[in-house]
Amino acid sequence: METLLNNFKSKKTSNESNASTNQKKVTTVKSFSDYGHKRSGLNSGDATAFKTHLSWIKDGYVVDENYNEQESTEKRKDIESQIETKKEEKQTIQGDRKVIEDVQIPNKKQEQVDLSNNITQVQNDLDNEILETGYQSTNYYLYTGLTIFLSLYLLFFYASAIYSAFFRSAGLLIETSGDDLAMVIGSIFDMKGILNPSPNLIMVYLGSFLFFALGIIPHTIKGTYKSLKIGLFLIGTLVVDALIAYKIDNSIHEIKVLSGIAEGEWLFWKSENFYLVLAFGYLAYLIFGYVYQLMIEEKVKKNPRKIAQRNINALKDKIKEIDLIINKYQEDIVHLESKIIMLENKIDLLNKRLNEAMINPEILSQSLNSFYIGWIQFLNGSLDYDNQKKECNDVYQQFMEDNFKTLPSLN
Repeated sequence: METLLNNFKSKKTSNESNASTNQKKVTTVKSFSDYGHKRSGLNSGDATAFKTHLSWIKDGYVVDENYNEQESTEKRKDIESQIETKKEEKQTIQGDRKVIEDVQIPNKKQEQVDLSNNITQVQNDLDNEILETGYQSTNYYLYTGLTIFLSLYLLFFYASAIYSAFFRSAGLLIETSGDDLAMVIGSIFDMKGILNPSPNLIMVYLGSFLFFALGIIPHTIKGTYKSLKIGLFLIGTLVVDALIAYKIDNSIHEIKVLSGIAEGEWLFWKSENFYLVLAFGYLAYLIFGYVYQLMIEEKVKKNPRKIAQRNINALKDKIKEIDLIINKYQEDIVHLESKIIMLENKIDLLNKRLNEAMINPEILSQSLNSFYIGWIQFLNGSLDYDNQKKECNDVYQQFMEDNFKTLPSLN
């Protein structure tokens, strides 16, 4: 039957191209057996005429009267449209796969080759002592000096802030302030308190060193999500600075209330002292961290080997990233190939449906068989047609073998 379907496709193409010359009319019949009997009589059982009629039935020029040509045509067009859509999807996916295989993956591999060459070049420059590190001694000493001064500032700032927030005595401050009571009480920091020897200064300076250490920690964070970790750490430090600013401003307000300078109502977010503490503390903390990082970077530039190793490590990381991208591309190719296979299966299924819509092999074989029986019945009516009967039998057997894998039963 598959041979018949292939022949039918070939016939359909040739018929469409010759439609203007072969305008054969489609004949509808009630019974193929009766039709065969009549045509056999009209042609005296001629084997050549018999074969011609078999071809007409196969090609659809002789059909059952229940055959609906319009309905069949619409069904075929619908299936053909679906096939074209699937073929277009397949072509699009094949194009995407080709772009990945022929463009994207080769480009990424070339990038890896270029990066490997860069690694070799860095190593050669290092060996030949011509590696450019960008080191400038002026910048290094400038950043070092600024780091030292900012370190001292932070130590004394946080010492004063901690002392003012937790250890400054309101009563003693009022007694010793004299005529400058308002100015002394309104001061945010108390330098006298952190310079006069006192047991409290132990905790004051230990706390100050703790805050100073907080400025160093972000520069030691490494690994994955480094930026996120540093961001969370800076937010945590801001919260601590805000608490200290709140405590200092609250202490100032309480002293003012005790001395009769201010009333009881107080809102810290409306107080300039709160924001001044944050500005002089947290802002200086950020500046210190930035200058400290610049100093470290400039110091590293003094050592060509460290610079070379850092550059090589960065290039190797890029190569690893490209490996991951290539692996992703290969996964995409596998996914696209599976989609192509699925579309091919759907196209094959639609082609089978199209063939069935064009002509049902089982119905066709039954129609041919009925026509054959009717034709032979006419020849059986006379002994004069024995030769034609044998020729027609041979024609029928050969015709069915050429178009069907299995012959239909004659019973």
